[in-house]
Amino acid sequence: MAACDQRLLERHCRSIELRTGEVLASPHQPNGRVHFLTGASVALVVRHSDGTGLAVGLTGQEGAVGLQHALGLGPGNLTLLVQRGGQAYCADGEALHRLSTRRGTLLRAFAVYLWGFSQEVASMAAASQTQDIKARLAHWIVLSHMRNGHDDLLLTQAHLADMLGVRRSGVTLAAVELKAAGLVDYRRGRIEINDLEGLRAAARRPLLGNGLPQA
Repeated sequence: MAACDQRLLERHCRSIELRTGEVLASPHQPNGRVHFLTGASVALVVRHSDGTGLAVGLTGQEGAVGLQHALGLGPGNLTLLVQRGGQAYCADGEALHRLSTRRGTLLRAFAVYLWGFSQEVASMAAASQTQDIKARLAHWIVLSHMRNGHDDLLLTQAHLADMLGVRRSGVTLAAVELKAAGLVDYRRGRIEINDLEGLRAAARRPLLGNGLPQA
């Protein structure tokens, strides 16, 4: 994004602190706000009527959620759940929509980001139907590391089961396998990555950064 566009955005933003477990928005409770993340990560979850769900994306440092509001679009079908609390910048979606209609370069930057992130959503949705729990768990751990830059991750088995859309017992067995392989240490809701490249191999698919394949 051009420096002049970034300065314009900053004028419309205020700094806030997001809390782990906080729901920023859902299909039935839209807030019309855009969050630019600097120290937090947010999972994009599809929820069913019975409360179960499936995470189809995770954004973190230098990412954004709710950006569709800046294009004049509605809330969509996703619930935005804060996986790791931290700092973010918040802006009113309608104000950014007015700004983007005047600034073609800003509109393009928003559209490119959303297109790129849609590739990650598609990849993760496909993996939920084609990969086993261990591979999907390895991918979510590596993705969490990428989005926050921490080797020490606060991820409970209940949260991971919710994100993967599986039973907690399935996550337990997969975590045991990853630990036995020397890839992670896991205790009391805390995962420490021992072998990042090994985890990537266990995930068995290319990781995406803002929807674009990593080198």
